[in-house]
Amino acid sequence: MNKLRIAIIGCGMIANSAHFPALHILEEENLVEVVGVADVREEAALSTAKRHGVAHAYTDPQKMLDELKPDFVAVCTPNVYHKQWTIAALKAGAHVACEKPIAVTYADAKEMWDTAKACGKMLFPCQCMRWRHYMMKAKGLVESGELGELYYADVEFVRRIGIPTWGMFHMKEHNYGGPFCDLGVHLIDSLLWIVGSPKVEAVSGTAATKIANQGQDIHLSIAESGAYSGTFDPRPYDWHEFNVEDFSAGFIRLEGGMSVNFKFTWAVNLPTTNLKLNLCGDKAGLSVEKGMLYRNIGQYQSECELKWFDNGQYKGVPFEQHRYMYRNILNTLAGEEEYLIKESQNLEVAKAIECFYKSAAEKREVRASEIV
Repeated sequence: MNKLRIAIIGCGMIANSAHFPALHILEEENLVEVVGVADVREEAALSTAKRHGVAHAYTDPQKMLDELKPDFVAVCTPNVYHKQWTIAALKAGAHVACEKPIAVTYADAKEMWDTAKACGKMLFPCQCMRWRHYMMKAKGLVESGELGELYYADVEFVRRIGIPTWGMFHMKEHNYGGPFCDLGVHLIDSLLWIVGSPKVEAVSGTAATKIANQGQDIHLSIAESGAYSGTFDPRPYDWHEFNVEDFSAGFIRLEGGMSVNFKFTWAVNLPTTNLKLNLCGDKAGLSVEKGMLYRNIGQYQSECELKWFDNGQYKGVPFEQHRYMYRNILNTLAGEEEYLIKESQNLEVAKAIECFYKSAAEKREVRASEIV
């Protein structure tokens, strides 16, 4: 495969902290070259280009696509613009990696996948949490039958106060939603994949904004807000603009009878627990992030700590999942592997997002059949 010419749309934290570090490794191996970046904020585009030694910086992504004609585009914009620039890049002749969630409605996600097929190009959703070592090991354990028939899961990502104070995460007109879009999509995607990719049948959810819009001057950790490597040319944060949820919770019904409780927060008066994913089967239960197996041995209850060592090449590096992701992307384009995230799986995540926000707004359970 010839060296891949890559362009990046959106020069915020995730592009600088996750995509560029992964791509620099591939640049050193002479596999890719980042030829251009674009951001509607000129200072962000210019600073990112200078920081990473990119020759061309644009404020108009379409102009970049037309002039540079990249082979591959990474879309790292706020959520509302994922569809627009993914489709534009596909039609410009590029393969696309789109940050999560690729879309916030089922119809938009379906249109993006259909456009990729019509253009003869590949679409790579950046649902990177699947590459965490314990997610991979949990999937293998489930597939082995060790847990038996799965019937319940409990997932949460709770930040005491971990509000992203850079970019446009907090603005509905740009990002559509809050922690459910930011944190929830990771865990819902990973969960569905681990348990065999069942379809989402219904969602009953609640969303609230109770703390982030109070304007309290609370000392915050940027790392606990998701910027593990810091921020880059951040847009000034103004709590008056905050109009998405800071708390989300609810219940999902899956095909085959499995049920899921969830809770995802940026701000709540509870302890920070970060990621939690528990699975219950009729033979055993599993705490995925802790690597703890709960089962009976003879007449005795037991709790077994699984030795789930992380022997990965990029262990302990911030946003290491993007490095594994880009390896998978290049190998997929070379015809040597299949990409880890499939269209049908990705559409179920979009379905869950749309059902959740409709449920929260209308204060009722929403069945997937209402939106598909």
